[in-house]
Amino acid sequence: MRILFVIGNLGDYHVPRYEALVSAASGRGHQVALLEVFARSGVYGFPQERRAAFFANRPRMAETLIENGADSDGLGARDTARLIAKVRNFMPDVVITLGYNTGYSAVLCFLRHLTRRFKLIYMSDSKADDGLRQRTKERLKRFIVSRFDGALVAGEKHRRYAQSLGIPKERSRIGFDVIDVDYFSDLAQAASDNPEAVRSRFGLPQRYVLCVSRFVARKNVDVLIDAYRKSGVYNENIGLVLVGQGPLEAQLRARIASLGLTPHVTILNSLANQEMPNLYALAEFVVLASEFDQWGLCVNEAFAAGCPAIVTRTCGVAGEVVIDGVNGYVVEPRDVSTLAQRIGKLGSEPALRERFAAGAQSTIQRWTPLLFASSALELAEVTTRNASDPAQHELV
Repeated sequence: MRILFVIGNLGDYHVPRYEALVSAASGRGHQVALLEVFARSGVYGFPQERRAAFFANRPRMAETLIENGADSDGLGARDTARLIAKVRNFMPDVVITLGYNTGYSAVLCFLRHLTRRFKLIYMSDSKADDGLRQRTKERLKRFIVSRFDGALVAGEKHRRYAQSLGIPKERSRIGFDVIDVDYFSDLAQAASDNPEAVRSRFGLPQRYVLCVSRFVARKNVDVLIDAYRKSGVYNENIGLVLVGQGPLEAQLRARIASLGLTPHVTILNSLANQEMPNLYALAEFVVLASEFDQWGLCVNEAFAAGCPAIVTRTCGVAGEVVIDGVNGYVVEPRDVSTLAQRIGKLGSEPALRERFAAGAQSTIQRWTPLLFASSALELAEVTTRNASDPAQHELV
């Protein structure tokens, strides 16, 4: 089987997923190629070091279509024609692509139905409770999504949403939102072995609660700040470290000052992916207080570092990775009182934190690039069960 992996930008999160797919596919006698549409990320401003290392090794059957563009850019007519030509030259049995509403996924969907030469699988972490849903928009989305042959999604709630959009459960699998667990675990262990150097480098307090989040309204960082104050853990010298940036930063700083929390709260700008294990390793636990989050990869990262989590029910990881009372807590969005109580309890009970940390490390062992690869290959095999043999061509 010939599988073409088409993605807007092969960022650091996607590199280990793709590499695991290549390895697993090779073991089954399948061939995988990568077509990265844009060389730059429109989401992450810091350097994508794992992507750079990946392409520096000149991998076989991997190329970038637009070297001077970002995945936030649109596709022009010439680039669309080039994308179509690359796909037709490779003659894949299956194309796996990111999303169902990107410019390149729309082109692939059109090409799939025009030629009927390959099956098309999309990757997504959308779920039903990601904000308010409009009936008309959902009907249009169902019209589009039902034209795809399969879906590789984040978790079971995302799988149910894909089913509501026209993808039968037998043609969906979970495992999209995974991380390189060993990579984060090893870096976190190195930080734990030299904690004072890490604290000095990042200006961290001796003890702290950690939140990794953009400073935008739906992330509810203001709710976390209120709950942190209500919990009273700052009286036990447990600080709050916020990692992120965004349009609400000035407003959040003003709120912190008005509550008299300035000495207890540290704000760091967004850090590169490889720097984050330092912060997870020394944190008491992480909090994701979002109104909703499609998933919450920072929780995967924290768990790989042995750091428990408190999340809201509408975060994708809730009930999938974070199991209430086992490796963390799940609370309702904007429930300041309950969030404060959970922060206070977890902050004041070392034995509970240790139990949750062990549960976190155990749970995250499932959510690895191997899960992504095996799920992707299962979908490829399911959707091509009655497909004919492809022609033999390669990407240039």
